[in-house]
Amino acid sequence: MARLKADENLKDPATGKPLPQGVLYRGPKQYRARKLVHGHRVTRTFENARLARAWLEEASVKIREGRAVDDRALDGMVLRALIERYRDDCMAHRERDRQGDKFAPATVVKRLNLLASIFQHAMSEWDVPLTQNPASGRLVKRPAGADRKRNRRLEESATVNEGPDGPLSEYDRLLAVVTSESHPDDVWFVRWAIEQATRRGEAAMLRWRDVDFDRKTISVARPKNDKHREELGPEIRPLMPGTLALLKNKCSAMTEQPDPDAPIFDIGGEDAFSVRYGRAVRKAGLTNLTFHDLRHEATSRLARLFPNPMDLCRVTGHRDLKSLDRYYQPIMTQLANDAAERARLLGIIYGDADE
Repeated sequence: MARLKADENLKDPATGKPLPQGVLYRGPKQYRARKLVHGHRVTRTFENARLARAWLEEASVKIREGRAVDDRALDGMVLRALIERYRDDCMAHRERDRQGDKFAPATVVKRLNLLASIFQHAMSEWDVPLTQNPASGRLVKRPAGADRKRNRRLEESATVNEGPDGPLSEYDRLLAVVTSESHPDDVWFVRWAIEQATRRGEAAMLRWRDVDFDRKTISVARPKNDKHREELGPEIRPLMPGTLALLKNKCSAMTEQPDPDAPIFDIGGEDAFSVRYGRAVRKAGLTNLTFHDLRHEATSRLARLFPNPMDLCRVTGHRDLKSLDRYYQPIMTQLANDAAERARLLGIIYGDADE
C-alpha cells in the first residue's frame, strides 16, 4: 500500500501551493525528491520545490528513454581514489615522469589523455556510473601546438671543435664526449640508437640472447600496454648493417664470450644514463638534442635504404605510417641529390639540370 504524505507535507510552506508527488518538505530550503530507479530509491535535496519537480521530470524522461543510471556509487567518490586505483591496477612498474611547475603543450595532452584513460577504464571495468568521459577530447579541447613534431637532426658539419682533419660534425662531437672510461658502453649505446632506431627502453632491455646473428634479427619486448603482448610474444626486427657490425665489433672487444642473459649495453639505470647524456650534450656544445632525437635521426637515415615505408616500420617498430611520419625528417638537398643520382642510373637526362 502506497505511503501517504502527512498533512503538513501536502503544501509548500513557502508558496502555499501543493507539493509535487514525490517531494517532501524537510525544513527551510530542504525539499527532498524521491524516485525509484532500477529498483533503487534515489533521493536528492533541493532549495525549492521547483528544482525538485524539475529533477523528477528529468529522471522520468531518462527512465522512459533507458538513459537512467544508478549513480549512488559516485557519492563520496573522489578523483584521487580513481587515479590511485588506476596507478596500482594498470600502471604498476611503469616509469614515472617528473612533474614540473610548467608544462609544454605536449605534456598537457599526455596528462589529459591519461585522465581520459582513467575515466574510461573506471566506466568500462569498474562500473563507475559516469554517462560520459569528462576528460575526453570531445569535451576538453587539447592545447594548440601539442602535435608539432620535432625536426632536430645531427648536422653534417660545424665550424667549431675543429679536429686534425677540419671541422667535426655533430655526430663526431657527440661520440667524442660520450666515450668514457667510467662508462664505456655509453658510446656503444649512442651509436646503436643512431643506427637501429630503437627506443631507449627497448635498447636498454636487450640481452645477448635476443640477438640472432645468423638470421640478422633482434627480439624486442613489446610494451606493457600492448594488448597483443602475451598473444604474439616479442617483436622480431631486422638488424641493420650498422648495428650488425657494431655488435660484432663489441663482441671482438670482449675478453670472453658474452653471457646470453647479460645486457648488451651495460649503462646502469636509464635515468642515470639520461643524466650522463645530458651532460655530454652540453659538453659537446650541442643544443636542443634529446636522446629520443637520435631515433628521429636513425629513422631518417634508414629511410634511404627502404623505398617501401612499410618495410621501414618493421625496423623502427612504428605501428602505422602516421606515426612513422613524425620521425622521418629528410634533408631536402639530400632528396634532390638522391633523385639526380637515380635519374643518372636510369639514363634520364634533364638537359642542364646538373650544371
